[in-house]
Amino acid sequence: MLTNEPVMALDGMGPLLPYYWEKFFQINFQTGETLGLTYFICFLSILTLIVLCFLAALILKARSHAPENRFMAILLLAEGYRVMASWYNTYPFSADMLPLMEYYRIGWYFCSLLCLLMYVSTVSFYPPKRLDFMANEKIRKNLWWALPLITAVIIGALVSSSGSAASAFGGNYHIECPIEGDVVVTYGPDSAPIEASCIENQEYLPYSWFVPGSSSAGKLLLLAPPLSAIAAAFLMRGAWNRFENEEEMDDEAHEARALFIGFTGKAVIKGLMVFSMVFMTAKFGDFNLADLASIEGDLLPIYLYCLYGFMFSILLTGMFEGFMFSYAILKNDILGIDEQLRRSMSWGVFVFVGALAILIGTEFMESLTGWGWAGGVVIGVPLMVMRKPIYNTINIIVIILMPEAFTKEEKSYLEAYTMVMDDGILTENERKLLTLQAKNLGLDEARVEYLETWYAESLESSDEEE
Repeated sequence: MLTNEPVMALDGMGPLLPYYWEKFFQINFQTGETLGLTYFICFLSILTLIVLCFLAALILKARSHAPENRFMAILLLAEGYRVMASWYNTYPFSADMLPLMEYYRIGWYFCSLLCLLMYVSTVSFYPPKRLDFMANEKIRKNLWWALPLITAVIIGALVSSSGSAASAFGGNYHIECPIEGDVVVTYGPDSAPIEASCIENQEYLPYSWFVPGSSSAGKLLLLAPPLSAIAAAFLMRGAWNRFENEEEMDDEAHEARALFIGFTGKAVIKGLMVFSMVFMTAKFGDFNLADLASIEGDLLPIYLYCLYGFMFSILLTGMFEGFMFSYAILKNDILGIDEQLRRSMSWGVFVFVGALAILIGTEFMESLTGWGWAGGVVIGVPLMVMRKPIYNTINIIVIILMPEAFTKEEKSYLEAYTMVMDDGILTENERKLLTLQAKNLGLDEARVEYLETWYAESLESSDEEE
């Protein structure tokens, strides 16, 4: 029965923050001591959810009545829910959380199926020539609510026909490893029996975690997104080519390009990890997260590398999609949003790559010398010292992915600025006129300075090329 306050699963865990800190520095893939990495991914998933919800709110705020904005906002919210694949392991809850975990998983599979349908339905807003019928106004206006409704019917029918959520998507389990005594496994409703064991290292005890099982339908919905993303990427590539060859369709071409990059990134990154899941299936005979409770020996590190790589790919591709899709929808509507999205994405990639490098370095030094903290020092210090050149390199790549884009107001100011700077001299009267123009267009001083700097740099680039 659920309690009003979160309850830690076992006595002996001590204060919460020291418990987290200890687990963060006890990551060892060879022995299966990876609970700290699970906590890290869980906290990172909550941060990713917050970012995607913020981007969805921005999209709605820009044009709340536009069907494409509603569509993209719903898609990002669904992706945000999906990245929290294991929120229930954010805190060492007791087994009382199992019923809530079951309801959450229904929502997770709902969002997974919804994302699959929405990926391929983007052609309604950016149709290739052969799919012009999808651009019908009635279809475009109703997709944002019709697809969630269709998804709810399918998921509801699947759960109803299976008899329970556990039968439809797999069981739910809570595993406790106390300081003294054997492993304790608590089963969710209608969950099939599993085998479980605890780590022999007494210093690592006590600990507990939740683990979900996977049914055939659950595995399909877990592994299918890259295939849907590949199909969507091909469709967006066709739309991009079409709009590039049509007059006055530059904005649509740039938007289709951004969506193409977003879907391609998901297909490549997530696809590689799906291949690892296929490998796990071939290696272990059946891919099921509940297997983690019983795998031991030399196979355990392989299983863990594949599993955590897959979990990281969910976060990375979700964040990447969020920025690319927001750039596509917002770049012509919100002043300076392209610059803000590029900066945020660059820092996000830097932090993600840095954290991953530190984790890998810590694991390597742990297996090599037994001093895992040394890996964090060896990797962390150069990252801090070299952060500016590393960030600048990442930013160059991000600029290629998300080129400079200006709103109608910014384009109007640049046109005026180009005219007065034709002779290379800016008089006092011309500056007054430009200031008035900027005020009428709603541009602040910082944005005006950025636009004029961009103009000067573009001239320098043109002169160098000549």
